[in-house]
Amino acid sequence: MDYQEIIDLAVSYSDRPRDTELLDRMDDFLSIVEARVNRKLKVQKMSKRTNLITVESQEYYGLPVDFAGIRDIETRVDDGTNGEASRTRTTLQYLSPEQMNIAMATSSNIYYTIVANQLQLSNVEGGLILELIYYSKLVPLTATYFSNWLSVDNPDTYVFGLMVEISSFVKNPEAKMLWDQRFIDSLGEITSDDSVSRWSGTALRTRLG
Repeated sequence: MDYQEIIDLAVSYSDRPRDTELLDRMDDFLSIVEARVNRKLKVQKMSKRTNLITVESQEYYGLPVDFAGIRDIETRVDDGTNGEASRTRTTLQYLSPEQMNIAMATSSNIYYTIVANQLQLSNVEGGLILELIYYSKLVPLTATYFSNWLSVDNPDTYVFGLMVEISSFVKNPEAKMLWDQRFIDSLGEITSDDSVSRWSGTALRTRLG
């Protein structure tokens, strides 16, 4: 479903198609729903990958504008030999900002933390490839950007979330509780489906001989 279809369905559920004050707030309600989804949902379809090159003596690096959490981060050294790339990868360990202060003074290992929406690295040399796999925020639905992966694959989540905000707006606590539970259940089902898709199939086996 797209932006307008989702809004139309939510309004039809609310049975308030001529409530102009309500209709004027629908984009605000969408923003609230998307904020809740970004906080609660961390699935494969939200994963993105980006690379940057480390700079000697530089501790802090900007995070992507749509950053919603780290899934994996590693350094990589590409050493081309005889036309073939040999890669050394090191997965970085997370430390709290307080632990990071201690590690920078006592350890030569590379660690990372998040400070003021920036990525902080300890003991990193220049010229390394830093590969960041992160969870991205939803691309907001608007009248000009009318669909995203969630609206296409799970439009019910949007509708349930909108009904929570509509019910709150019209001061119907019973309906709000009902729709909020359906919204939460839909997020749980998306997470469960994601786990199945990640781990389904037969286990890899090593053939000997």
